[in-house]
Amino acid sequence: MFNANYNEGQAMHVAPTTSAADAIRELMTFHHITQAEFAQHAAISQKQLSFILNRKAFMSIPVARQIEAATGMNAQWLLQLDLNYQYGEAAQSPGISMDD
Repeated sequence: MFNANYNEGQAMHVAPTTSAADAIRELMTFHHITQAEFAQHAAISQKQLSFILNRKAFMSIPVARQIEAATGMNAQWLLQLDLNYQYGEAAQSPGISMDD
């Protein structure tokens, strides 16, 4: 029988490269809609959407829920994409310890 010791695993470096911005941008491209149209449909400001799309700000829970209501994209998935992206960026930043 196979005996695995999970405390001695191989370290894997996984750097997430996709954020909620990428998913939203892809949806906008697929439907041929502008940033202004998407913002209006999701009932968020165009400035707020621009910040998200340019990764100057990340998804908040209320915004994720508004986008979910407007598009059907799962809010939890959008938030998780952003969290994974932020975590990956922090792991690559000098001076930030990921061991804490």
